[in-house]
Amino acid sequence: MFVVSSCSYSQIALGPHSKENYLVYYDNSIPDSLREMLDISFNHSTLDDEKKTRIYLRDFDSNNYNVYAGSSLRSLEGEVTASVQLEIISKLKTINKSIKVSKRHKSSELNPFAEQETVESLKKIINNEIYNQLLIEVSLFEM
Repeated sequence: MFVVSSCSYSQIALGPHSKENYLVYYDNSIPDSLREMLDISFNHSTLDDEKKTRIYLRDFDSNNYNVYAGSSLRSLEGEVTASVQLEIISKLKTINKSIKVSKRHKSSELNPFAEQETVESLKKIINNEIYNQLLIEVSLFEM
């Protein structure tokens, strides 16, 4: 006798009507670019506020760290790290999570402006990854 079992995978996406079931609150530490993405995806109010799931984002922190080495003791690479506290509350359950994203880059550029642009582009990528992780957490919360 053989038994075959499988897992069911579902695509993680918010439908047009499920976006209306959430309210997002954030403090002043959340960057404006991340706020805009969240406002586009959530905060469409058609239901009563007490029936909605509330998403709280707070304590956004971003750090740059340089690794110095070599014969001239210059920075060889850098690391950009961002973290945010996430809390999702509904009538039935509550979760608290910390989302942390870290990216490394080579800093052996002779042009300091190029290095600054690299750090800025990494910060945009990190904000997108935090947003994607937030969508995953909300989808997992609703399962």
